[in-house]
Amino acid sequence: MRTMPVGVLLLTVTVITNAGCGSDAPPSDHTTNRTGERDTGSAPVAYATLELETSYPEGFTFLNGIRELSDGTILAADPLAEILLRINLDESRADTIGRAGPGPQEYEQPDQVFPLPGDSTLLVDLGKMQLTALGPDGIFGDGIPMAVAGDGPFPMVLHPRFVDDLGRLYDRAARSRDGGPTDSVAVIRFDRADRQLDTVATLWSPEVRQTRSRGGGFVPEMLGPMDAWAVGPDGSVAVVRAQGFSVEWWRRGGERIPGPPNRFPTHTVGRAEKEAVVAGIRSSGISMTAVASPDGSVSRMTMNRGLSFPGEGPSVDDYEWAERLPPFRPDRARVSPSGELWVERYLPADSLPQMIVFDGQGQILGEVALPPDRRLIGLADGRDGDQWAYLVRTDEFDLKWLERYRVVR
Repeated sequence: MRTMPVGVLLLTVTVITNAGCGSDAPPSDHTTNRTGERDTGSAPVAYATLELETSYPEGFTFLNGIRELSDGTILAADPLAEILLRINLDESRADTIGRAGPGPQEYEQPDQVFPLPGDSTLLVDLGKMQLTALGPDGIFGDGIPMAVAGDGPFPMVLHPRFVDDLGRLYDRAARSRDGGPTDSVAVIRFDRADRQLDTVATLWSPEVRQTRSRGGGFVPEMLGPMDAWAVGPDGSVAVVRAQGFSVEWWRRGGERIPGPPNRFPTHTVGRAEKEAVVAGIRSSGISMTAVASPDGSVSRMTMNRGLSFPGEGPSVDDYEWAERLPPFRPDRARVSPSGELWVERYLPADSLPQMIVFDGQGQILGEVALPPDRRLIGLADGRDGDQWAYLVRTDEFDLKWLERYRVVR
């Protein structure tokens, strides 16, 4: 066996590691700083506000998503604490589902939970390299390996980002290394029934350009733009284009609906934005390691706290930076149960987080401001026709706190 690093996840700040600069769109938008002051302009109107309804009283070491069940309880996995919880937010209590271990009713590192038909749940178990189905009662059912046959000579690791209402899984494929386009990657769909992969959309992702060396190696340019994507419950794929900030919908039957371009300002990458990114790398880094066999197959993945850096870690001057922030964060797009697309803008470090909401035709409905230091991890239908937004707050100790908000239009 051999181990190899496979990626880095950042808990509080997104680091976009591909070449390129932001667009030069004129500053016709407004920005919002932490004091609530706004620069007026032709920005989208407020689409909704968020009202805090309840929060879970215990922190997580890592929380990347939730799965709401039909009775209003939610499932949440903490891979670093190696625990899977069923949480009743209304009563501020939780029950543990399963336990850590190698057995059939156990998990080794539960990472993500996704809805499956019949109120069942898909559990991504990194430690076992397995995708396990859980029944509504929390009983563990059948699992399938995360390593699936791909187009190349080696299996690919399926680490789903979204699941549709038919239980099909969606992931972002690796960049082509067999002579294909070097500036694009595929969004792939995996059908658990027939174990088949197919491409449902294509993303623009500029090839990583290595710059000057640091400590004997090379580092990529930071904060360049790239396309974002998300999948709705009905299997519709939304692609947010970095060039023009437009939304392109790919429907389940193959219909493509391109939305209009939108003009938003981009902002200069200043010292504060660089420091925020580097602080995230130093204090909130999560490393992922894969164990691979000589034939190239991956048998285990492990998520760990912390990254290995000499001394005090990297500084701003250790990296090359894009001149301007990209228009949006490429890993922070979500589709609501009703088919709205929420995309987080990339704003200066002193700004409140802001979501831009699009309809099913790619038209902007408006904006939604998030409270400081929050990140959207889920949208769900609440009681009596309400819509809920699940946010994660990160505190000064890097703990994650789950909150539920009512979306008020």
